[in-house]
Amino acid sequence: MVSARWSMAAESGRFARTASPRRFEERGAVAGVPLVLENIAMHYFGDLNNIVIFPEMTIPGVGRIDYVIVRHRPMTREVDDFVAVEIQADSTTDTGKLVAGMRDFQQGLDLAGQSYAFNMNTYDSIKRAVTQLMNKGLVYENWGATGYWVILEYIYANLVNRYGFKPAGFAPEDASRFALYSLIPDGGRLTLAPTRIVSTGIDEVYQAMRNSRAMPQKDAFVRRLNAELRLRLTPPPGAG
Repeated sequence: MVSARWSMAAESGRFARTASPRRFEERGAVAGVPLVLENIAMHYFGDLNNIVIFPEMTIPGVGRIDYVIVRHRPMTREVDDFVAVEIQADSTTDTGKLVAGMRDFQQGLDLAGQSYAFNMNTYDSIKRAVTQLMNKGLVYENWGATGYWVILEYIYANLVNRYGFKPAGFAPEDASRFALYSLIPDGGRLTLAPTRIVSTGIDEVYQAMRNSRAMPQKDAFVRRLNAELRLRLTPPPGAG
């Protein structure tokens, strides 16, 4: 059963965005433990007993895992069970202009009327997320282990719309689970709020992407190539 802590967040925070993984380090009830890791430990293990968190653990030949939450056997230093956690924030374009705006703000400059032409690059975020999901998700399925992927709701909505990921659903036997969050207003600031968990398997992801509604049409691409060829190969006026 999905933990009651993943109740739907306020609609007003659905589209707030974060470009920094540090945004997911908001503290939970346990000192020194980020809220998202505390929530995942509760969801997976059912409590926080005998829990140790290891950051930046490496799977040889596959890559690093952001966090591994380990439950050790009582009164021992041996692993009883573990769960992997990956955190995916959004990406930006023209990041240098974003940094310039932050520096101007920190220096107390008047930003009224100023324009800093940066934007979000969610497609880059989901490309990286899907690559990691396929590579590491296969490992977790082979091991009989579980991995959680912490992202914001609007990024998962992009996966649903772009690649045909299922919009909802949870099955305990699935090795890959999306722990979804929103940022909601709270006393003049935005705070993380867990919304829901959606689970999946690698075969399910592959079939969704293979049969994606957003699959580009070859004919449209060839028409564009024909137009480019006409521009490239047409002699300029007066030539020849």
